Amino acid sequence: MALGAGAQAQRLRSPWDGEKIAASDAPYTCPAAPEFARTLEKMSGYYTDKQYSIIDPKMQAAFQEATAAPTHLGQYAALAADAWRYKGSRDATRCVYALLTAAAEADAWDGKMPDNNGVYVQNWMLSGTAMAYLKVRDSGVGTAAQEAEIQRWFGVVGARVREYFDASSGRPGSDAWNNHVYWAGLALAAEGIADNDEDAFIWGLQTYRRGADAIQPDGSLTAEMGRGQMAMHYQLYALGPLVMMAELGEANGIDLYAEHDGAIAKLVQFDEAAMKDPSIVAERTGVAQVNKPPYAGLEIGWAVPWVRRFPNAQLSAWIAQAPWVNLSSWGGAPPDGAKAARPESAAEAAFEAQLRRKVREAFDAQFPATRAEVVGFFGEWCGEGDLARHGSITDRGNYIVAATDRGDAVTAEAKAPEVLEARAWAVTGTLTPDGSQIDWSNGSYWERCRTGAPELRTRLAGTWYPMGLPEAASIQQKGGQLQLNNGQGATGTGSVDAAGHLTTEWSGVRITGAVTADGNHINWDNGTYWTRAVVYESRKN
Repeated sequence: MALGAGAQAQRLRSPWDGEKIAASDAPYTCPAAPEFARTLEKMSGYYTDKQYSIIDPKMQAAFQEATAAPTHLGQYAALAADAWRYKGSRDATRCVYALLTAAAEADAWDGKMPDNNGVYVQNWMLSGTAMAYLKVRDSGVGTAAQEAEIQRWFGVVGARVREYFDASSGRPGSDAWNNHVYWAGLALAAEGIADNDEDAFIWGLQTYRRGADAIQPDGSLTAEMGRGQMAMHYQLYALGPLVMMAELGEANGIDLYAEHDGAIAKLVQFDEAAMKDPSIVAERTGVAQVNKPPYAGLEIGWAVPWVRRFPNAQLSAWIAQAPWVNLSSWGGAPPDGAKAARPESAAEAAFEAQLRRKVREAFDAQFPATRAEVVGFFGEWCGEGDLARHGSITDRGNYIVAATDRGDAVTAEAKAPEVLEARAWAVTGTLTPDGSQIDWSNGSYWERCRTGAPELRTRLAGTWYPMGLPEAASIQQKGGQLQLNNGQGATGTGSVDAAGHLTTEWSGVRITGAVTADGNHINWDNGTYWTRAVVYESRKN
């Protein structure tokens, strides 16, 4: 949510606020705006293998052609913004405003994209154009109407990006858990500063923390190391937006570089070692890496602000050898890491302190300091106590995964020592005091898998309720032999073994079933179930 009118005197800051630029009449030729559209056509990627590491040149060319217009918008804005910073060209600043105003008035690429590739392009466009805008917003060239229209457009595009990654965040292994979400974070953090939208800014910074949590003890990123011959490339591709986000944080008094015990330094060390000796990555992936010096753009541009804060002779040498360090997806030239402008008044200092508190509260809520308190959830579980319906809850380091044996896996979040939320399943689980059962908020439960409880599983005589409905069925039992009535006029015979497996026949139709460990539920192989009344007494809607 954007700041209210009473707080407009204070604003989120960028690394370029307070720069002293001598404005000039240096000419600048502004390129024509690309042809705008609300969305992109559904596109195929250009990788041909399961690791997304082998590029098909024709498919890549087709992708680049399909995305040329939004890519060019970001490039044009970034080049013009840097012409203002380095040459003081008012014409260049007018160009940035003209391009972004035209895009905003056309609602350029701010619609719901038909596939993930469209979202990625939308994301890169937003991060690039928002960062370019931040470089020129204090130039005094833009009109109030232009500022309002551009910021409105940024907010719409940002909401699209956020919507997509929020929906993906419940799926472990999805693009909400790799470099794509870090780029989304950079886009939202930059958009948040541009719009003075704290919620967007904090959402962006939370993706930084997700990235910091994903850094392994050796400094590698597991998702990116799974990219075959492109593993080293994607290690660097993930590092870039993380460093840029840290710079946006620094401008607002937030030390992201220290997050998760300064984990990003481990990622930098790993990447630097791999850049010196790519065999480090090749030995782990089993394939030679495509990255080779001289490094440029996304490979080394992140190091420009890094070495200003953390001097490093090797990185500085690579920067000096680089043909360029700019990248349109982060707005052209990277921040130089110079000391950010500090609050000049008590009101500004109070605003910054309040922002730091909000960021910390958001981090603490999304990323519990320890998982030791929820260790009781981890392990193998059986749905409704049924040995045939396995589930599991595991600690993956930077997130918790709940999964079923049907391949349905989601991330879960600890809300309290005995409460776990699986947002993608829309359920919350509560662990019983003895740790033997998870009661889910949808009325189901998971029980510790066990092979015991034979008496409960074989004592079936009594009243049952098919699908939990009021029409009562019944089972009569003598030893392991059964007489069954479904309550709707059909009868059957059958047997149950010591493990709770039923075999029944209904007028020549064979139906098998399995009794849950607590003896209160029968799952039939035709997809139906019977349950005892006591189980559903408290589950009525």
